[in-house]
Amino acid sequence: MRAAALAGLVVFVCLSMIFGTFVIVRFVMFILPSSLTPLIMVTDVLRVIVAVVLAYVYLRVWKMITDWYFWRSVRSSTRGKDEPL
Repeated sequence: MRAAALAGLVVFVCLSMIFGTFVIVRFVMFILPSSLTPLIMVTDVLRVIVAVVLAYVYLRVWKMITDWYFWRSVRSSTRGKDEPL
């Protein structure tokens, strides 16, 4: 059972890293298209700022997920060890 949970976690991590990067790039390109604006330099700077903000939010959500998973697994692994023999 532990191996299946670990395999599921690895698949989730890989897919979310690929999909998260894809979503950030698509979102930034959709919000700020460069071909429609005469000020390409301003658009490029805004793209970088928006991409950094989205990446920061993405990493904060990841931290919340990993903290939750870590503390849940720690609680489940120590559940039976507190009892005296």
